[in-house]
Amino acid sequence: MNSQKKYGLRYERTRKKMLEAEGWTMMRSRGSFGAFDLIGCHTDKGWLLESVKSTKIGKYSAKKEIEKITNFNNAPVGTIKRLVLFSKGKMKILYVGIIQGEGVS
Repeated sequence: MNSQKKYGLRYERTRKKMLEAEGWTMMRSRGSFGAFDLIGCHTDKGWLLESVKSTKIGKYSAKKEIEKITNFNNAPVGTIKRLVLFSKGKMKILYVGIIQGEGVS
């Protein structure tokens, strides 16, 4: 595994622990090259699909990732879709969306 993948994996695991501490039941989509790295459910908040990106560079364009997540609607209505970026150890939420009426039932 190259160092960039290890770097990203560390933040996926970190984010998973953060969400579990908030009461989410989380699963990491191991080896995922799809839209989402973490999948979770919460008794009160429903479902969560989260993509975790990490970078060591100062500027990062997430346009492609945001477009991919925005267009994804193949989940139950009310599912939260989120893109999180870890840059130099700091977390920033870049996108949050909720699947509306066109999701699956």
